[in-house]
Amino acid sequence: MRHRKRSIASFFLSTGILLAATSATGHEPEGGTSSCTASRSSNPARYERLHQIPTTAADDDVTHKVVTPGGMVLSTPNMVAATDVLTIVGRDESTLCFELRTLGRERDECVLSGEARSEARDTFVFREDEAAVRFKFSNDQVSVEPIGKGYRKHCQPDGEIQPATYKRNAASR
Repeated sequence: MRHRKRSIASFFLSTGILLAATSATGHEPEGGTSSCTASRSSNPARYERLHQIPTTAADDDVTHKVVTPGGMVLSTPNMVAATDVLTIVGRDESTLCFELRTLGRERDECVLSGEARSEARDTFVFREDEAAVRFKFSNDQVSVEPIGKGYRKHCQPDGEIQPATYKRNAASR
């Protein structure tokens, strides 16, 4: 019984630590936006992109197995819903302060944050080392377009920033 109490206590302790870490990262965008030179908003704008990502199905999941005519058994990916998030913490005519979090294959993440500079009306470009991303605003949406693959150093192995349109979250209007 003593061993069981200890494992229950360690379970709740590890769960509490995990929840604390998740809530700490869920509300405040990462480092690159803390020194934002644009006027900061008290209510950051949140834009989202909903899409499907492939993940590896469990070994015993027969719904993701295919048998070829030659008898070879192949696994197909399990497609799951994912939400990429662009958070705008500050913006003026010349500067955009942002955090971009995207999910790719196997839930691998890319996180990019910092200041993007104005390129044209409602268009900003972020450049840091080899990473470059363009943001084009139109009504309640933003077109996000990576420029090259330099952003990959901000990603886990299968993370990716895809050219896509993000729509403004109704709660952040």
